[in-house]
Amino acid sequence: MRMRIDHIGMLLLAALALASCNEDPVPKPKGWLRLDLPEKSYATWVDERSFSAELPAYARMVERRSSPEARWYDLRFPGQRATMHLTWSRVNGDLNTLIEDAHIFKEKHEVKAARIGRERVLRPEDRVFGTLFDVDGDVASPMVFYLTDSTSNFLYGALYFDSRPNADSLAPVTARIREDMRHVSATLRWAGR
Repeated sequence: MRMRIDHIGMLLLAALALASCNEDPVPKPKGWLRLDLPEKSYATWVDERSFSAELPAYARMVERRSSPEARWYDLRFPGQRATMHLTWSRVNGDLNTLIEDAHIFKEKHEVKAARIGRERVLRPEDRVFGTLFDVDGDVASPMVFYLTDSTSNFLYGALYFDSRPNADSLAPVTARIREDMRHVSATLRWAGR
């Protein structure tokens, strides 16, 4: 009886093998990541105690915590699994320290960075000055910036993705968010101005 079950099993296995060999194997083409980025559109966001700006309509601003001297926000890009962490601080004679801290944070990425581009922001009519840093390569934060009025307001931002750094795969999303943050820096107004 045992021998009969073994023979039936072997026959089923042989039939399955023969049935699966009716076509030549064809290699599958390489797949590429498809990213559908939303249309560019912006909506005005206002915090009466810190700043206002035109933010991407597909992102949402979330306040994490606040004090009279500082406010912390997350500008979430849920469709892109990215967050721009923002910190607004009141300048209390410590502008040089705030700027130096921003540069130190950016320099932590230099080990992995292929290149760090700098773009100055000079909008004297609105008292907005600063630097945007594009950090290229497999780095944790591909964009870092600071903006200030040089007397009472300082805004620092750092972009992070919810995934392991891979500059090639994230390049289209990173480029788009960089464009969006350039728009934010061009439309930023300090509260009370």
